[in-house]
Amino acid sequence: METRVIPIFPLPYVQFPGALTPLQIFEPRYRKMLKDVREADKTFGIIYRNDEVLNQAEHLPRGSIGCTVEIVVVHPLPDGRSNILCVGGKRYRLLNYIEGEPYLQAEVEFFDDDPVFDDLSVMAERARKLFQRLLAASRKLKDEIERDGGEIPELPEDEQALSFIVTAYLDIDANQKQELLELTDTSRRLRQVNTILENLTRDYEHRAEIHGIAKVNGHGGKLPKFE
Repeated sequence: METRVIPIFPLPYVQFPGALTPLQIFEPRYRKMLKDVREADKTFGIIYRNDEVLNQAEHLPRGSIGCTVEIVVVHPLPDGRSNILCVGGKRYRLLNYIEGEPYLQAEVEFFDDDPVFDDLSVMAERARKLFQRLLAASRKLKDEIERDGGEIPELPEDEQALSFIVTAYLDIDANQKQELLELTDTSRRLRQVNTILENLTRDYEHRAEIHGIAKVNGHGGKLPKFE
């Protein structure tokens, strides 16, 4: 497997391959990291640390799983901070920390899902349809109007990539997202994602229906039928 040394940015956030992530860089050590990676290949690693761990330890244990990102946009601010936009790259396993910089650096080992021999097209199509329904219900709850589907992220054809992008957008606990990131079985990830999508979609569509009735209450609205 491929290994290399990369800067590490611990965050209370789970990064997925292919997912876009906006960040604000303000600490001096990460300003230096930003300068260094821009002078190199614009790549660093994001790794999930929840708030409890962030307050208790500086270093995550060896074997922790994260994902690289590549910087695609940098917007410097007058006070020295920067807003940046990154896109997720490869997953990695943390091997050893490397000293020498104010920010964390580590030797990492890249990995991918295991080879797939089963046909996952039915599960993938199910995920696409459920995800679109979930977004539609979410917009209704926020009283947003569809405009040529502009807010719907483009979903990849590849089943593994699809499972990552959909998971990145799901409103679920970060620890659950981390578990899905660490899986190396695409089929298993898709099955779990579909189960989550089914539950979320059912809940959001129900809430959106109630929300719509409440908006017209007293103005011709009809009570919903519950079976």
